[in-house]
Amino acid sequence: MQNTLLNFLSKYKYHFLTWAIFITYEMFFNKFILHEEADLSTYVFTYFFYILAFYFHAEVLLKYTLESTKKVLRLSWIPLILIEIATYIILKYYCLILYYICLGLDYSIVNKFYSILYINDIWRIVYFFGYSTGYYFLMRTRRQSLIIDNLEQEELEDIIQENKIKNELILKQNAFLKSQINPDFLINVLKYLYHETLESAPKAAESILSLSDIMHYALGKEASSGYVKLENEINLIERFLSLHQAKQVNQSYLKFSYNHESLSVPFIPLIMMTLIENMLKHGQLHDPMKPAEIKINYENSILSIITSNQESTGTKSLGHNIGLKNIKDRLLLAYGTRASFNYHLDAKRYFHTCIQVQI
Repeated sequence: MQNTLLNFLSKYKYHFLTWAIFITYEMFFNKFILHEEADLSTYVFTYFFYILAFYFHAEVLLKYTLESTKKVLRLSWIPLILIEIATYIILKYYCLILYYICLGLDYSIVNKFYSILYINDIWRIVYFFGYSTGYYFLMRTRRQSLIIDNLEQEELEDIIQENKIKNELILKQNAFLKSQINPDFLINVLKYLYHETLESAPKAAESILSLSDIMHYALGKEASSGYVKLENEINLIERFLSLHQAKQVNQSYLKFSYNHESLSVPFIPLIMMTLIENMLKHGQLHDPMKPAEIKINYENSILSIITSNQESTGTKSLGHNIGLKNIKDRLLLAYGTRASFNYHLDAKRYFHTCIQVQI
């Protein structure tokens, strides 16, 4: 309650100060210029009605007529002011009678003198309505200025945001150009090394060529597009496995199978590459009795990609999570509820993954 009162006083402190100065001025003027004496209760009673009329005129009558969207209300403010004056005279008359009764005075004196004083009251209320009208237009102009300032501020913020987006776009374009220059340079170097080693070291040359093809595909426009044919992904995996085997001392045992119908199926790129990298990084592939497997099958509009491999001892699940989460997020973004991705480690330490997509 106390905080509410303090907030109210703080919000309207200039109103209180202005009325205090005005009432003090009129009290001194009446006493020393007009030589009229009145007690404090009379001033409180009189100015209560003046202040009430002042704010009612500005915040209610003028606000809801001049700012109305209806033409009838906008044109009715003059007759409403006349009604407002009449209401003020009547209300003050009856309140004055009640005031005399509360003070124990003879209220019949009100009937005797009020008919003479009501002309002065009309002049005084019109006087305060004039101030109230000026106050209304001052506040209206201030509100409009604030609206204009807010609109200008929002426009300025929009311009700043637009320039920020343009700058970010330029930076990204520059970064994209840099990313294009470096891979192209590397691919050209790999091609050069391939030709230089083709006669002296043909196996190394084939590995260099495979690496060049893998990078060219992974960094090219096709892989950066939305979908690619699974045939291209399968070719990429076969080259990748061939390159992996070439640098291994021991044979890696991995069964890779797919049906013919799956070759032309459009699919998001580099998903299978992530699965293969996880298998090679975390799997045990050197036991011919426990080979890893990759099966791709397309049948009845359902694409299935299934992998299984024995986990290496000491492999932590954290290593899987980044790549597997990336797969799940990309499938959800591309296919929504039409795709599912499940994986688990069984009791024999075989890690299984299963992707199913309704094409």
